[in-house]
Amino acid sequence: MKRRALVAGLCTVASAGCTDRLHDLAASTPRDLAVRSDYVDGDPLVEGQSVRSRPEGLVTHAASFRSKSAAKAAVLPDQPETMAFVEATSFVGDGGRAVLVAAQRLTAPEVELRLGSVSRIGDHSLRVAVDVAGVRGEVETDEPVVKTLLLRLADERGPPARVVVSIEGDRAGVTV
Repeated sequence: MKRRALVAGLCTVASAGCTDRLHDLAASTPRDLAVRSDYVDGDPLVEGQSVRSRPEGLVTHAASFRSKSAAKAAVLPDQPETMAFVEATSFVGDGGRAVLVAAQRLTAPEVELRLGSVSRIGDHSLRVAVDVAGVRGEVETDEPVVKTLLLRLADERGPPARVVVSIEGDRAGVTV
């Protein structure tokens, strides 16, 4: 009996914040919007689509895709996890309901990106807040690396016309 209580207590402490975080995200997402995310430690996108192709000084970037063929063309061939996420997406342009948004950030190697919240900002526009995890305080580095968060967005009201991604106060808007 004591052992069972100890195990239950340890599980509660070990998962502290995890279930609350899931409930917070679910509570902040509109009910008629389905969202899935996948963190990629690196840059799965080809030149021209990547944050590395943007002018110097821009550290946050977003790219959107309405069809499987466009998304596949934007993904590097040696990215099986990213390609699997693309394959599992039912794109609007192919008769499905979803669009794919790749949110990218140039940052320190120890940083991870996580979905923070999704909210509506108008009829067919969404705001996606991306949280930075893995470090505390200000993050600065002389050798930034790319971190990517893939977002599958399916809206019962129809595909979003615009998505604004916000990472640590920097915003990147993309027309879908």
